[in-house]
Amino acid sequence: MQLTIESLIKLIIGVFVFVVVVVGLYFFFNNYVIDFFRGGEVVGDLVLGLIR
Repeated sequence: MQLTIESLIKLIIGVFVFVVVVVGLYFFFNNYVIDFFRGGEVVGDLVLGLIR
């Protein structure tokens, strides 16, 4: 397998998209789901956030 410029660009874009998705999931779970399991009042905020 040769690494051409085109395949290298696709690889970089793929890694970038993967990192953005992982960071987004981390912030979602950090703010809402973990507080929900700790007994916080997050359910209303979560529902309102999803509706907007």
